[in-house]
Formats: sequence, structure tokens, C-alpha cells
Amino acid sequence: MKISACMIAKNEEKVIARCIESYREAVDEIIVVDTGSTDQTVAIAQSLGAKVFYFQWIDDFSAAKNYALSKAKGDWIVFLDADEYFANGTGSNLRSFLQKLDKAFDGVACRMLNLDEVSGKITSEIIHIRIFKNDKRLSYTNPIHEELACRRKGAQLQVHMADRRKLIIHHTGYSDNISQEKARRNLALLLKQLNDDIASEPKYYYYIADTYFSLHEWDKVIRYIRLFMDTGFKLSNLNVRAHGILIDAMTRLNYPVSEIVPEVAVAVAKFPLQPFFRFYQAKFLYDDRRYDAALLEARQTRQLHETYEDIEMNLMPASLGGLYNMLGAVSEFKGDYGAAVGYYLESLKWDKYEVTAFDRLIKLIRTQPLSEIVAFLNSVYDLDKEADLDFLATSLVNQAVPQVLAYYTALREKRYPKRDYVVLQMLVANGHYDKAFAAILECYANDRDERLALVAATAAALSGNGDHMAQAVQQLPPAYSNILKAYWGDIVLFDEEDKAVFIKLARTFILWADDEALHKLLALAGQFPDGMAADIGQLFLKEGHYQAALAYYNTAVEHSLAAGIMVHPVLYYHQGYCLHRLHNPVAAEAFVKAYKAGYRVNDIYEYLRWSIDKLDNGSVKVQAEKILRDEIEKNELVH
Repeated sequence: MKISACMIAKNEEKVIARCIESYREAVDEIIVVDTGSTDQTVAIAQSLGAKVFYFQWIDDFSAAKNYALSKAKGDWIVFLDADEYFANGTGSNLRSFLQKLDKAFDGVACRMLNLDEVSGKITSEIIHIRIFKNDKRLSYTNPIHEELACRRKGAQLQVHMADRRKLIIHHTGYSDNISQEKARRNLALLLKQLNDDIASEPKYYYYIADTYFSLHEWDKVIRYIRLFMDTGFKLSNLNVRAHGILIDAMTRLNYPVSEIVPEVAVAVAKFPLQPFFRFYQAKFLYDDRRYDAALLEARQTRQLHETYEDIEMNLMPASLGGLYNMLGAVSEFKGDYGAAVGYYLESLKWDKYEVTAFDRLIKLIRTQPLSEIVAFLNSVYDLDKEADLDFLATSLVNQAVPQVLAYYTALREKRYPKRDYVVLQMLVANGHYDKAFAAILECYANDRDERLALVAATAAALSGNGDHMAQAVQQLPPAYSNILKAYWGDIVLFDEEDKAVFIKLARTFILWADDEALHKLLALAGQFPDGMAADIGQLFLKEGHYQAALAYYNTAVEHSLAAGIMVHPVLYYHQGYCLHRLHNPVAAEAFVKAYKAGYRVNDIYEYLRWSIDKLDNGSVKVQAEKILRDEIEKNELVH
């Protein structure tokens, strides 16, 4: 048995070697048809043993591919694009696989994972026929988005589905930095086909919509995908994607949820085994703060993804980071912090630059020893990659883990020195105020970047150095000067602009200051005319300091009651939330007060349900049970 590997290529010097190397030892000949390369594509192919032929490009992919087939001498053809390759060493299985294959089969379909080469993310999974018999009846059709077809009338290809453990292909052509260029190239060809052939080939509506999706022209995606759906035409394995890009485009254009939900429901009904649309349902529930229902839907989504074997494209891989983030958030809300940490780690393994998952993970593990936090992060990030070290350094600036920030900043500076502000922020976070202050103030004088003003003011205040304070007061914007003067002991009348800056400074102090300095700054809050207890409580809550946040919310409630003002229901809710995160059963009492004060957001029912079992029998439990009963009855009437 002889195997021929075929390819058409143009300016593929960056990827062609990877493709050929993935099967070179398993095939008998390599045919490369060049359609006009001006780079080193031909030279690289020849160096790897390929026979190179030339084809004058005529805006027809099928013509070029069929020309390649005419040069092949093998019994079987392996036809990959240059940006595809057999992954995990499975290309070496080609010969033994084909030798064992039943002779009744004309071709082999392989699972293909589409990867974004920049981020390393798997974006989707699809099935393609990339291996087939060298038979004159088999050839490619369509000038663009070509398909393998049997010329014999009424005949159908008999295709074997390869086990992913035996043969699997990776494809990087949908990487964001590449797909836009390809989309622009393809659009003209597709629009020509639309004009010439739409009556017999309505699928071009789909391909045009998909091309506009790559170009981020969402309104045109919706227009053409609806035209495609109106034809009733069915694609072999892209029907799921047709619904997926419609829903995605509507989401990006901020369509009302009430318009997107029916589209998702239609897709779920058509494709009950497809996890992607169930993920959307979970997102809707989560965004509506119906956390238990979202958790159930998210778990079912995960199960569907893990067992998915359908021929239709699986769109879920690109959203797996978001799925695990959702599972982690709901687990955290319920108080299951161990599960939450596990889910956030899974989220970051799928999308390591997912900022929300990173922030939530660090807040949960920040009290662990430095070595354990580093071990956590090193299991996800590649310290030999500049982008990973950049993400760690810039993200850790916003976390209360100064030693971890110092570790990764030092590592980044050693391997990939940067001219940015992370090092200066790291020095302030770790108490090196004198070393950092002059450089920060000089950078601010040059750039007028308010982030530097914030760090400079923080460094000046925390240093306790009168000279630093004087320079900061003189050179920083008036709002920062006012707060620094007050911090130093001067009497200052604050205004609304000062309040905004005070909130920013309070956050940096929460992250980096010791208790004495933090208390000194927060004591200034009383000088604002409307009081700031709730605002400061919100800062502590966002940083996961629930005991401190609770104290400020308690103060805000007390001030309202003392002034004879109705307590805002959100204050009671935040009291309850902090108590819940502190595992205090009194949380239910605060949630009941929030409900009675008019709080009707769905999450209150979730927190009451999670809290009720911790209550002793008493009036609070009776009231909570009634609130939940009334809500159930109301929903039953609505539905």
C-alpha cells in the first residue's frame, strides 16, 4: 500500500514544516502544489522531501486541489492544509490504521481541533474527511469551501470515523491574527459565488455570514445567517455553528436577552446533545442570579461536552473557561471554597488569561504560604513565556499578595525587562517607598498617567516621609493633594472629586497598607458630608474582607436608623451577604430584612434557601420559609 500526502500552499513558510513533519515518516510521497508563494514555502517543502508543482491561481481552490490529486501515485491520499497537522504524534499511525481499515470504506473522517495559536485556546471541534482513496471518481467541488465528492451519480462516500486516540488533527487557521486576513481574501470569492450560484447553492449565505463573523461585522452576520436559515438548507456538520454565530452576533450587538433567549431555545430543541446552547441557558440563569438553576445547567453542560461525539461541530471548547468560572463562582457563593478553587483552576487551564477567574482564585488562596500560591500558579502558567509572565505581573498588582507580586515581577524583569510601571507598583506594595517614590513622581511628571498619581500618593503617605509628602502635594492633582494634606493632619473641606480619589486611595491602602495606616486613612471618611460607610464597605467586600465590610455596612445601617431615614434594602442585603460568607446563620435575618425593605433580586431567594437549614426554629425561619413559599407560588403562576 502506497500513501500520498497532498497539499496546496501559498506563503505558508511559518507552518508548512509542522504539517509535513507530522506525517512525513508515514507516507511514501509528498505532493505540494504552490499557487504563487513569494516566501520560503517552496524551499522548505523541498528540503523536507516534497515534490513541488506549480499551479496558476484562478480563484478556485477545488481546481488547485484536483491538480494535486492528478500528481499523486498512492493508493490513499492524505490531504491536509498547511495550517493543519496530526497532533500528539498520531500521524505515525497512518499506515497501520489504513492497513486495518475495512476495504468498503472510501475515506476517513478525523476530529479536528481549531486552535487560536496566540492564546493556545481550543475554539471548537469539527469532523473533516482528510484521508481518502486515490480514486478518479473522487474529486473536489466548489471554488471556495471546497468539498470532496463522488462523481458517480447517486453514489455516496463510505466514510469511517477515526478514534481521536488514533488520529487527531489540529488547525491553527482560525487564530485571530490569521482569520481576518483569510476572511478578507475569501469574501470577494464568496460574494461572486453568491451572485453566480445562490439559487443552486444557498450554503453560500452561511459561508458569507461566517466570513463576516471573522471580520467582526456582526450586523452582516445576522443578515446573512437569517437568509441562510430561511432557505431551509442543511449543511453536513455546520448547522450548529449557523445557530451559534447568530446567537453570538446578537449578544455582541447587545440585543435584549428577551430576543436572544428564544433563539437559544430553538437551538437547544434542534441540538439537544450540543453543550454550547445549554451553556447559554446557564449564563442566562446566572446573570438572572438564579444560581442553583445555573449550577445544575452548567453541570449538565459539562457532562454533555465530556461525552460529545456528534458529527456536528462542537462550539463549547472556546467557552469552557467561562463555564468553569461560573461553576467556581456559584460554588464560592454557596460557601464550598474547595470546589471553587478547583473550578477556577480548571477555568484558567482552558483560558489562562481569564481575569475574573484569576482574581477570584487569588482571593481564595492568598492566605496560603508563598510557596503554595506559586505552585498553584506554576501549574497553569509557563514561566518561559513572556505573555504569561506579563499577565501574572500586571494582574497581581491588583491583589493583596505583595510577595507573590514581587516573585513574578523579579522573574519577568530578569527574563523580559519592561519599561512599564509594574516594578514601581511592586516596590510600593512591598514597602520600598523611598526607593520607588522619586521614580514614580518623575514618571508621572513625564506621562501624566493618573495610575502613577495614585501610586505616588500611596507611596508618599505610607512612607511617613515629610519631604515625599510635600513633593506629592505640590506635584499631584488637587484631589490627591487635598487627601494627602488631610492624612498629614491639615483641615480640608472635601468635595465630590475628592471623594472619587479617596475611594481609589482607600483601595490601594486595603491592598498594600498595614492596619495602622489603613485606619488613619479611613478615618478621613467622616469628613465627607454624606458619609462613606457603605462605599468603604463595598471596597472591603470586593476584596473579600467580609468582616471589615460587615462593620461598615452595620455603621451605614445605624446612621440611617439614627437619622430617621429608611434603610436602603441593599444595605441589609450586603449585611446578609457578608454574614453568609462568614458562615454566620444570622445572615438569614438580614436577608429577611432586605426582602421586607423591598429587595427583590433573585439572589436573595438563593441565599435564604442556603441559609435556612442553619437556623433554629423561630420567627426568622418562619418568615424565611414564607418568603420562599410565596416566591415559588408566584413563579408557578407566571409559568
